[in-house]
Order: sequence, then C-alpha cells, then structure tokens
Amino acid sequence: MNHPTTPAPARPPRQRKATRAQLIAAAADLFAEHGTTNVSIGAICERAGFTRGAFYSNFKTVDDVFFALYEQRNAEAQQRLEALTADAPFSEQARCSLESVVATILRALPMDPQWVAIRTSFAGQAQHRPKVAAALREHAEQLRRHLQPLLLHVLELTGRRPLDSVEDFTRAVITAHVGAITQSPLHDDPEAVREAVVRGIILGLTTEQ
Repeated sequence: MNHPTTPAPARPPRQRKATRAQLIAAAADLFAEHGTTNVSIGAICERAGFTRGAFYSNFKTVDDVFFALYEQRNAEAQQRLEALTADAPFSEQARCSLESVVATILRALPMDPQWVAIRTSFAGQAQHRPKVAAALREHAEQLRRHLQPLLLHVLELTGRRPLDSVEDFTRAVITAHVGAITQSPLHDDPEAVREAVVRGIILGLTTEQ
C-alpha cells in the first residue's frame, strides 16, 4: 500500500514543470509495460528518479498521473488537428479525392499502439469505477470536438456528408481507428488495415451531397 509522505519543498515553476513531465513519462512507460492496474507510486518514482515527496508535490494518486498523461495526449492531438485544419494549400482545393481524405484523417489520428494499449487497460476499469468512466467519456468528447471540424472540412471537399449527425460520424471514425490499432499485431500491414477501415467508415456512413 502506498502511504503519503510529506511533499517535497516547493520547486521553481520551471523545475516543477520538468519534474511533472518526467513523472508522466515514467508512468507512461510503466503503464505500457505492466498495465494501469499494476503500477505503484513507488515504481513511478524509481523509474523517474524522484522521491515520493516530489511525486506528492505534483499528484495525489496513480490515477492522477494517468489523467495528466491523457490530457497531455489530447493537447497534442488538438495542436495537430488545428494545424491540419489551418493548412492553407489544403483548404484552397475545390475538390479532393477519397484517398487524400483518408490520408488526412490518418495524419490526424497517427498510429500509436502503446497509447492505445494504455488507454484500453485503463478503460477496463471504467465498468466498476464510475469516476474513471466519467473522466474517460469527457476526454473522448474532447478528442471528438477537436477532430470534428477537420472531418467536416475534408468531407465537404469530396462532396459528401454524414448520413446521420456529424457527432456520431466522428465518434465512429475514432472508434474504428482505435479498433484497427488494437488489432494491428494480428496483421502484416497494420497501416493498410487502418486505411481500409477509415475508407470503409467514410463510404458506409456518408453520402454524396
């Protein structure tokens, strides 16, 4: 059992930010290696090279570290999506092919098996932990809100629109993409599987305007 200790003395903001980042990075490695239920505060501190006091100056629990990692990944995704949406040469095209739309979506949702494994491990706890389920839903909705404008944009460039709501279409794209990555170890060409899945979602859940 992990027992709280006295927090370490306050560090300068820049140093504290670096400490927090190293703790998150160490936890991410451990989550990928052992799953999210088998990682202790002590293991995170040992991997990062910090004391428990340094940990408790930044986090209260291992769950807090996971959610900080989740927020970090969502922030990175938001920056990537905003950059793609604001890509001037792309936005000036009057029409684009289905292949270019698929390629854009795959750039927006890069293949990261380690992160999917971590998220899947933590999601397994959601059924019995309502707070975890609520937090995961909120983070998933953040990704959906960030991805949705880009999907609408590229669909318009192909002359297509979702059959149902754009919210449901965006969630379907994300779910299919995560599923394809989860199955990637079973295929010789995981990238081809991702392309096929995203193309199938577009053709199956959209129609020509």
